[in-house]
Amino acid sequence: MEVDASERVRCAQPGCQKSVYRAIHIVRDGGELLVLGSTCFQKRFGGLLALGQAQYGGGGGKLLSPEERQMLQENTEALLARFEAQEEQARQAAALRLARLREAQQSALERSRALAPAPSIAPAPVAPWAHAGGRPLPTRPRFPWAWMKPRTGVAAYKLRDGTGWVRVEHLDGRQFITPWPSFEGWEEALPPVVGRANLEVGGYEVQGAIFGAIEYLRSQLQGGPMSDIRTGMWADVLAYLGGRP
Repeated sequence: MEVDASERVRCAQPGCQKSVYRAIHIVRDGGELLVLGSTCFQKRFGGLLALGQAQYGGGGGKLLSPEERQMLQENTEALLARFEAQEEQARQAAALRLARLREAQQSALERSRALAPAPSIAPAPVAPWAHAGGRPLPTRPRFPWAWMKPRTGVAAYKLRDGTGWVRVEHLDGRQFITPWPSFEGWEEALPPVVGRANLEVGGYEVQGAIFGAIEYLRSQLQGGPMSDIRTGMWADVLAYLGGRP
């Protein structure tokens, strides 16, 4: 989180005389709440991810309002309680949007089935290699996202919690981290540092540079750092993550 540059707050690390306005960390250490700058946080705990992912904010750079900034200084417990209430409201709103989206998708599917004509039976086309007596050449399986930018590769990540995720580039250039296979509650599975859940696309929309999202995913990999794969073949993703094509 951060405050306006003109409203800096004092770092609570003993011996530190600096004031900070960006990358502010609130830490409960031994029953005491401390407001620390990022440098002192790393020195005190050994790294930015030493305590795991932040419960609130998650690296999103939330700019505190003047009222929240005053609470940070005078009543940090009350500020955390406000953040908790906001997170709960956001979770409930996301769950409601997801339920409505699934209901609309189900209704559309039922309508399309009702209006679809009976399938006609046509002879299967003869592949060119069949006339030559040769063996069929392998084909490149299509990726399952119609919104994916053509001729771009993907990166796949299998996390320690058993979930699989794929980095995909959108037609408009946005980057998404999508679950594969998808599962109930995926929109609450990853922290804000990865991105924001986009229910229409079905994945996390990366906010800003993608490096933070990749760093987090690699820190959670089932096979340890750098055990993700980058590929232009969907068959490679299926072999790595499993699931139905």
